[in-house]
Amino acid sequence: MRKLFGTDGIRGIANEKLTAEVALRLGKAFAVNLSKNARFKKVLVSRDTRVSGPMIVASFVSGLNSMGFSAILTGILPTPATSFLINALDVDGGVMITASHNQPVFNGIKFYNSAGEKIPLEEQNSIEKIYYDIDNFLGCDAEDIGLISRQDLGKLWVDHLLNTLKMPSLSGYKIALDLANGATYNIVPYVFKRLGAHVYCYNNTDHGEYINIDCGSTHYEKFVVECVKNQVDLGFTFDGDGDRVLVVTSNGRVLDGTDLMYIFAKYMHKRGLLKSDTVVTTTIANCGLEESLGKLGIKIVRTDVGGLFIREEMIKNGYNLGGEENGHIILGDVGAESCGLSTALMLLKVLIKDGESVEKLLVGLERTDVVTSDIPVSDRQKALVSSGVLEEYVQALEEELGLNGRIILRASGTEDVVRVLVEGRDHEKLLSLCTQLQNRVVAL
Repeated sequence: MRKLFGTDGIRGIANEKLTAEVALRLGKAFAVNLSKNARFKKVLVSRDTRVSGPMIVASFVSGLNSMGFSAILTGILPTPATSFLINALDVDGGVMITASHNQPVFNGIKFYNSAGEKIPLEEQNSIEKIYYDIDNFLGCDAEDIGLISRQDLGKLWVDHLLNTLKMPSLSGYKIALDLANGATYNIVPYVFKRLGAHVYCYNNTDHGEYINIDCGSTHYEKFVVECVKNQVDLGFTFDGDGDRVLVVTSNGRVLDGTDLMYIFAKYMHKRGLLKSDTVVTTTIANCGLEESLGKLGIKIVRTDVGGLFIREEMIKNGYNLGGEENGHIILGDVGAESCGLSTALMLLKVLIKDGESVEKLLVGLERTDVVTSDIPVSDRQKALVSSGVLEEYVQALEEELGLNGRIILRASGTEDVVRVLVEGRDHEKLLSLCTQLQNRVVAL
């Protein structure tokens, strides 16, 4: 079992798990790993608004520099912008310093190769091995110490999005934005205003001590009220690093990744743009999505949970649409990373091109009932669940659901919780089985 990497990079409480010393060693290890194929000895480094961000950037970059790698610092940018810029510039790789949707005390590091793709498991294992053996790797000579430069590159990414999506004018549209006091706090409002929309902004500060606190895509209740009160055409609520988004309609309906995948798949399929007529999602995606798209001749391919595995499957087979229910959507023709902004823009483009309402676009999507739970656990309990100790117990419970039901029990790769998903047709039965499983996990 890997000791550092989770589902999406490395993540933990700043100055506790992710200390300056850890970041320094990781910077060194990343540089050593890149040295195998480095062409430019340069790494792009971005961050979100977290208070611990500058400390971790400084330490990580010191590690890079000490191994002869230079760093281009972009400052605060969304994760998908970082991914794009790594691919667009002459660099060997890059990192995004962020803990995504987690609370302000957390921080993390997402690692990318020169193509702006998340590094695969074998590269993660290589970095981890070097990390624990870093004292046996010599730093560079004094004259070869890497340099630091700072560049404002956000507009380059924005121009790419608007040109690739061929966005129509949004003049006359009323758009609400919840920026979660995170990485999208200034760049997303700029984009919508540039397109001519009338914009209502919420939580659009760079005060990282409030990132994701009672706001953003994981805490959207207050934002829904504002969207209804102001009768906006659409509201978009982002997470702290901008790689996911949820959508709110003027009547308060919240659209998640399942809704968005269905809308985009139908739109692209109708126009012959959906490659192999396939959508890539994860094992926990709602079975109703698969059934509903199947009626339209669109297939679903499932992967392990995490954007890395979705993207790898997309690359392997040339698919261009993937996503998760939590609002991570990958538009493969636009970028390599899930992107809240491109997702929001794509939805508006579909609405304008089809001339339909959100409600009409969702006609045909039928969901199975799902009950979920996140169970706080210790490291010991988490390890036991990961080892499969409850596998037979889960199978026995699953048999009670019959052919149309399933149970998924998994340890989170980003938080100290075990996640439970129970899916089927009988809601009361789902609640009962979920409670039984919760009690069993707690008792470990």
